[in-house]
Amino acid sequence: SGPPMPLAVQRLKASQLPATVSLDDSMGMLPTMKLSMFPQVIVGARVSKSGNAMAQSGDLQTLSAPLDVRRTDTIALTIDQAVP
Repeated sequence: SGPPMPLAVQRLKASQLPATVSLDDSMGMLPTMKLSMFPQVIVGARVSKSGNAMAQSGDLQTLSAPLDVRRTDTIALTIDQAVP
């Protein structure tokens, strides 16, 4: 029920995977939309063949279930889906 765009991002190269990333308000896409403003978030990871920020057919990705934004423990994501 939140915005359609990411609230926070960390850009990495595929060669840097696996990686541990901590997302916070300073990584926001828009200064008016902060992670801390939302009770739940969905965390995702995507490998883009083109390098574009927008998902494209053939990119590889995964998405978590909704998570409490205050959660501090580590979650593991496995990139196991292709964007149709």
